[in-house]
Amino acid sequence: MRIHAHFFCLWALSLAAALWWLVQMAPWSGAARLGAGLAATAFCLGWAGLRLRRWRRDGATWELLLPGLLDLPQGWRSGRAAVVELESRRGAYVAVEDGVLRVMVPTPALLERAVAELVAWRRGSPPDALALRLDAAAECSEPAWLGRLQAWRQAIADVERRLACRLPVYLLVGFPAPARSAGMDGALGVVLQGAPCASLRQWRERLEDWRGRMELQPPALGDEGARALFDLRLRAGAVGGWLGAQVLPAILQGATPAPAPGLQGIALLPAQGRDAALSPWGRCRQALSGLAVRSLSLDTGEPEGVPGSWLFGLAPGARLPAVWRLVLSLWLLACLTAVAAFAASAWSNRALLERLSANVAHYRALPIERDEARRQALLTLEGDARELRSHVDLGVPLRLGFGFYRAQPWRERIARLIADYRPPAAAPASVSLDSLSLFDSGKAVLRAGAEAALQPALAALALYPERNVLVAGHTDSVGQAEANQRLSLQRAAAVRDWLAQETGLPLTRFAIQGYGATRPLAGNEDEEGRARNRRVEITLLPALPVG
Repeated sequence: MRIHAHFFCLWALSLAAALWWLVQMAPWSGAARLGAGLAATAFCLGWAGLRLRRWRRDGATWELLLPGLLDLPQGWRSGRAAVVELESRRGAYVAVEDGVLRVMVPTPALLERAVAELVAWRRGSPPDALALRLDAAAECSEPAWLGRLQAWRQAIADVERRLACRLPVYLLVGFPAPARSAGMDGALGVVLQGAPCASLRQWRERLEDWRGRMELQPPALGDEGARALFDLRLRAGAVGGWLGAQVLPAILQGATPAPAPGLQGIALLPAQGRDAALSPWGRCRQALSGLAVRSLSLDTGEPEGVPGSWLFGLAPGARLPAVWRLVLSLWLLACLTAVAAFAASAWSNRALLERLSANVAHYRALPIERDEARRQALLTLEGDARELRSHVDLGVPLRLGFGFYRAQPWRERIARLIADYRPPAAAPASVSLDSLSLFDSGKAVLRAGAEAALQPALAALALYPERNVLVAGHTDSVGQAEANQRLSLQRAAAVRDWLAQETGLPLTRFAIQGYGATRPLAGNEDEEGRARNRRVEITLLPALPVG
């Protein structure tokens, strides 16, 4: 127990280390990898602690239930086949017969405990088979023996769930036979052996086929041996019919929610005695024949010395020592860890390439006019370039290794994109347009051909579509000041309307102002100065912050 526990602790620590290593290879953030690694380690250690606690609890009950295990040679832990026989009449004990270790269990409540002690003594190896004894001649009411079968079925299901494996189950049926036929059970042998997943219908068909092959010709007069064998086979065939009609439905179907056991074989074991009227077989025989059976207080006994290797097909074979089983399990764990590591590396490399490809495609899809968005995408590419550069300087991380790394060409592509970036030429803060090229004298309607003069302003708006626009009109000092101010405002509105129509920008992005002659660029004394003062200025303003 102590050595087995040490091996299990070593295996649990190896599993925790493997899970920690695999978690660190995942393409997650550092905090996520740390949390997942701690969770996996805590799960492994907690599970190991629960198993060790259960083993210590089971080991503390050895002297109370199966003291005979401690007296057996150490070599028998792995060199003997072990069978747990159910429904023992002599309590719980251990015996070795015909090279098979037999563990006797009297009640369903003790089965899980006895199997746990046997597994711990065998250093983790489960029993090779379970054998359920059924005494056909024992006096018992029908509800009682049916309830007993259901209880054993539930106990077997609990043991299989705890061991996480299916165990072959054999049914040993003892039936009364005359004294002259006692000891002739070798003539019967194993009735049936089959797959543990056989259904009730399949078992009934096999029983009927076996009964049909029995040689039931009457013996010659005076041949006592033939008469004894004839009587034995006659009784065995009748008991086989009773098994198919009443016993197997209770074992393979029944009302309990527990799964049916994996019935592997059925054997008939004759014993000295006579039928009892109150036994399950006696009631069935009386119902079939219509003849009364005398009620006798008989005990068919518990057949000892059942040849286990002959009955179960179990040869005492050598098992791997615990050390080699540990080495094998660690080797399998290492193989599974390596496969998982390769899969995680391939997954991480694929995620890296998809991310780099998406970032490059997003940058290339942005038009030159959207310089702000291009600069944000460029910052992302610069972060990718630093990451790829660290792979060259510091080495490829383990989670991207194992020969799956394919990001080297992307480092060169991203570097070229960063080097080729050129910011667009800065648009003028304002565009001044000559009023004579836009309007006729004294008019506020765009003249024919004014679109060509407005192209510089249209180009500036195309470079910075996110900015606001101020359109201001100016005049010379000829005429009344109020009329000049009104004319300059009307001309600014006309230019505003044309720009909004051409660019598709809403009018809320534009502001207009009419200054008249209040902001001259030159003197109004000569024609040249007055021509410079007659103008429309378009100024690009930064977008106002939201909120």
